[in-house]
Amino acid sequence: MIRTLPEGQEQTLLALASSMRRGVLVATAVVGVPTVVVAGALVGPQGAVSAFAGIALALLAALFTLWLMHRTAGKEPKAVMMASLGGFVQKMIFLLIALFGLASVPGVHRMSLAVATIVGLLATTAAEGWAGYRLRTLLVVPEIMPATSGSPTGMSGSSAEAADGTGGGTSPGPVRPETSP
Repeated sequence: MIRTLPEGQEQTLLALASSMRRGVLVATAVVGVPTVVVAGALVGPQGAVSAFAGIALALLAALFTLWLMHRTAGKEPKAVMMASLGGFVQKMIFLLIALFGLASVPGVHRMSLAVATIVGLLATTAAEGWAGYRLRTLLVVPEIMPATSGSPTGMSGSSAEAADGTGGGTSPGPVRPETSP
């Protein structure tokens, strides 16, 4: 199988979202099942159901991020950044409302809900970060144009000349300090 690198912002965001989706689903399953089992063993069925709800909230938050990435992939970079910031704020408000709403329901074990949500959010965030780290993209380094003034910095004089008051002229190359053995 020949793998092609994404070209452009839209393809890069879509490739990242696809990689993140796989990672989030695997991480949620790997972390969620033991969390629900441990909560069920420590608290009982009430803890298992509460832990499952917490893991589901974390998964919904991660899937919202992926949906937002798909929705804004073709837009300008500024719009994508604004959407990601707005999406983050919306996600935090949603989680706050959902957690307070679920915590007030009779029969929900609050500690299991809270711990499972935190564990799920940490796992999905780590999976998203890992997907971003592993994403292969093209990197274009522009060719450095020579300066017209003859100075490597492109300025006509150096700061040492300005301090000396000599101004203009060519400056000597960098001086290497002598090291004594």
